[in-house]
Amino acid sequence: MFARIKKSGRNEYLQLVENRRDNKKISQRVVATIGRMDELQANGSIETIIRSLSRFAGKNLLNISTGESSNVRATAEKTGSVQNFKGNKGNFSLEEESRQGEELKHSIGENAHIYKTIWESSLAGIYISQNGIFQAVSPLAASFTGFSLKELIGKNSDSMIFPEDMDNVKRNAEDMLSGKHFSPYEFRIVTKQGDICWVMETVTSTLFKGKPAVLGNLTNITKRKLVENKLQESENFYRAIFETTGTATIIVEDDMTVSLLNSEFERMTGYRREEWEGKKKWPDYIPAYELPRMKETHRLRRLDPSFGPRNFEHDLIDSEGRIRHIFLTVDMIPGTKKSVNSSLDITIWKEAEQELQNKSRNLEELNTTLRVLLKQREQDREELEEKVLSNVKEFVLPYVEKIKKSRMDAKALVYADILELNLKDIISPFSRKLSSKYMNLTPKEVQIANFIREGKTSKEIADIMNVSKSAVDIHRYRLRNKVGLNNQKANLKSYFTHYL
Repeated sequence: MFARIKKSGRNEYLQLVENRRDNKKISQRVVATIGRMDELQANGSIETIIRSLSRFAGKNLLNISTGESSNVRATAEKTGSVQNFKGNKGNFSLEEESRQGEELKHSIGENAHIYKTIWESSLAGIYISQNGIFQAVSPLAASFTGFSLKELIGKNSDSMIFPEDMDNVKRNAEDMLSGKHFSPYEFRIVTKQGDICWVMETVTSTLFKGKPAVLGNLTNITKRKLVENKLQESENFYRAIFETTGTATIIVEDDMTVSLLNSEFERMTGYRREEWEGKKKWPDYIPAYELPRMKETHRLRRLDPSFGPRNFEHDLIDSEGRIRHIFLTVDMIPGTKKSVNSSLDITIWKEAEQELQNKSRNLEELNTTLRVLLKQREQDREELEEKVLSNVKEFVLPYVEKIKKSRMDAKALVYADILELNLKDIISPFSRKLSSKYMNLTPKEVQIANFIREGKTSKEIADIMNVSKSAVDIHRYRLRNKVGLNNQKANLKSYFTHYL
């Protein structure tokens, strides 16, 4: 049997190892891992162990045993006479041997007190298991299980392990006992009350009543696990929201680095999260003409969240170099310099808006063209009316007048008057304008107003209409009242010519 130092990770551990012969092959077995070298050296334990082993190697063994209570006692069991060591001055004297024996007893007494204090007051629960059966359990370790000390002694040490964790516990314990690794491992136990308790354990080889045993250290980590589970649930909850929000969302650091992005952002932009998260900054996908404005709002928002606008539009360059129009919502994460940026792609809307604007301009141009055409059409109509009117006056009405002045019977004269009157009604826009403006005029008054505008005298109008001159004068008087000229000296012909 010999001592060796085994390095695991950053630490070195002192181990006791024995050589075994198996079918003419020599193998090594770790008897016990005494502890970490830095800790043993710091408290002086390593010197005490070496001194004791060098003086009493194979002669005295330290046994750990328990009584009915939880008290632990350590005793020295003498297995032979004390070995004499020869020095320059010969054998040690009996007095020296006796002194060394007293030192050993004192050392064992001190160690027993230390072990008892550790057993009862350690922050970790301690147990000793032999052949899978609890031989000793500290009060703290028992408190984790809900069982009493008496119920635990003699109980199978695997019986409380949560079934799904059994294989991992056995594998981790074997690896630790064989010196393959030294990291604590976690698992669940089922308490007497049926509750789940999370523990963290380390195990090492030891001797109990002179026979190989396992020394285990347990720490109750249930509260920590509950907190971790709550944090994990919260993280899963917010990550689910982050991923399924329906908008392209990123988390931006104070230095503008994109620390997190969701799958919708990948879909919208074509960028891959492994290319961006923690590696690139949001200005990398912003056109140069947008950068001054957006960098300033980024700076102001971190001075005070209310300084920067919460919603605004900007342009974005996607992975294929296309410009996308974005509606952005930004808010700061309380207590941090990070912001949440949610983007909605409004490119289709912007293109539709631009198309509508183009159509609106085209319609406006078309309307302008139509107004010009309509104006031209109105001018054409007026020109046609004027031409018709001029032709009738110049080439028709004079001949009608001549016919009326020729010798004809009274009936033919009436027909001529009717023909003249109807021609004038057809060609005179003045008649229509007058009737529309003065709706209270009778048809005969409109007819007489038309004659007045043509310059006919009352006698001429009376002859044409085959009525008396006094009847025409009465109509003239009524016309002046209806157009508001009854108390004025204005000429009725001039009024109808210039104002209607």
